[in-house]
Order: sequence, then C-alpha cells, then structure tokens
Amino acid sequence: MRSHIFLAAAIIIAAIVAVRAVDQRAESKMHPAQLAVATPAPPPVRAGAAWGDEIRITAGPDRQFYVKADVNRRPARFLVDTGASYVALRDSDAREAGIYTSWTDYTYPVHTANGETKAAFVTIDEIEIGGLRVEGVRAFILQDDQLNINLLGMSFLSRLESVEARKGELVLRG
Repeated sequence: MRSHIFLAAAIIIAAIVAVRAVDQRAESKMHPAQLAVATPAPPPVRAGAAWGDEIRITAGPDRQFYVKADVNRRPARFLVDTGASYVALRDSDAREAGIYTSWTDYTYPVHTANGETKAAFVTIDEIEIGGLRVEGVRAFILQDDQLNINLLGMSFLSRLESVEARKGELVLRG
C-alpha cells in the first residue's frame, strides 16, 4: 500500500515538473507582442495623484485628443488613440527620452496610416500625464518618416482606472 502511495506521489510531482518545463519553453519562444498579451501588466503607479484623480483633455479642432506627456521625464506630444494596441513613439522622441534603438531592432511588422512598416519593440520606463504615471509601458518605436505624431495607445490607457470621452472632453481617471 505504501509503495502505491509513493508511486502516485512521484507521478504527480513528475507531471507538475513536466508542465512547468513545457510552459517555460513555450513562453521563451513567444514573440514579444504575444508576451505583452499573455503576461498580466503590473498595476499603474501614480505619482502625485490618488486613485480616482482625473485629467481632462479638451478635443482639438479636428475632434482628436492631443496631450503632452513625459516619457522618462522628457516631454513629448501624443495623439490619444484607443484603436492602437500599443504606445507608438517616433524614433527622435525615443532618443530624447533616452531610448536608443539600432536598425537591427526594427523587426516587428506593424500597420500604420502610412501602410505596413517595421518597428522596434521596447518597454518604456515611465509615461506621465499630469501626475498620472504608468511604469513599464510596452511600446513600438517607429522611424520618424513612418509616424507623424506619437500615439498614446492601449498599453498605457488600459492601465488607468478609466478612459471616457464625453462632450468634447477625454477624461483619464487614475
């Protein structure tokens, strides 16, 4: 009877070890964009803003929402784009924020208003808008001629409490 119990315990332990090994192997082979979807994002970190604080952004003349944000504590202008899965940053603004890429980093195919192009996948240390700060933001860096303005996409926006458009205003709640 004891030998059956030990055998059963050994089989369970072996199964657990095997499943963990398979999971780790599969995770290491994933494309960074897949990892971004499969890995839960850390909670947003706010500096100078309490949970529930809000920022209001008035629509521009073209009915779009533009905002100045700090990327790694350097100012950059963004178009808020809820249709963009990730933040998209122009190469010149990335360099200004201390994010450097080489031409060999541009390996990820992305679709933009200018068509399909290649981008570099990075994690930005922090993006802050009016006291609402999010750390570890996944983003794509695109060549300046491929992106007219930085896009504040869902890799930032989804980490806020809420994002709501009403009466010509966009309300970001921390």
